[in-house]
Amino acid sequence: MSTTPTPVTLVGATGLTGSASLRSLLLSSHPFNLTVLTRRPLSESITPSSSNPSTTLATKIHEDLFSVPKDAGLKIAEKGGVYISALGTTRAKAGGTAEQEKIDLVLNRDLAKKAKDDGADTMILVSTGGANHTSRFFYMRIKGQLEEDVKAMGFKNVIILRPGALLGERTESRPGEWFVQTPFRLLRKVGLSFNSATQAEDVGACIAELAANVPEEKVLTLWDDKITYYAKKYRESNPSSSA
Repeated sequence: MSTTPTPVTLVGATGLTGSASLRSLLLSSHPFNLTVLTRRPLSESITPSSSNPSTTLATKIHEDLFSVPKDAGLKIAEKGGVYISALGTTRAKAGGTAEQEKIDLVLNRDLAKKAKDDGADTMILVSTGGANHTSRFFYMRIKGQLEEDVKAMGFKNVIILRPGALLGERTESRPGEWFVQTPFRLLRKVGLSFNSATQAEDVGACIAELAANVPEEKVLTLWDDKITYYAKKYRESNPSSSA
């Protein structure tokens, strides 16, 4: 295992998959130089694990993330590093589809482009199952368009995660999501699993595994079963992460 920390930039760290990714990165036995780009401070309890003193964590707070791509003097990624985006919102929270598109597509695209220009080699994007830039459904269309835009940026490696229904506790309330998550949770309790639902913790573990061991494929798209596969690999290498 390399003793040289891998530089990683994470955006969206306060959301469901982003916070899970941050936890897994901090608990990894692989050393990371983590930079979190966020609009609000992280909890004071979020710190690197004492079992891996080589990992560092820096938080860069920008109340207006839209200004970040326009700041030529600001670097958000390191040369040869990994850029991870778990940034996203809902139509209700954004205030309409136009505002949601500005965040989920435009801001995500512009931040990724800046990370590439700063020298990042690898992009890991949390997308969604069913993403397709030609879809007649708004959300699937903008997620699919973001995938196409990222793949065209020239990263050495692009890894796209397409989880289905995400299971986990969000910091903000999304009442409608309760009706989606509850049936999957009940069925999983009796031992049934589905390719259309994934634990957010598995997404986070998968991302930490791939950031530490970037696959050779130029473009790699992962659905629920492969996300779970890489999450298992991460836990096998980091048994204390499940303690």
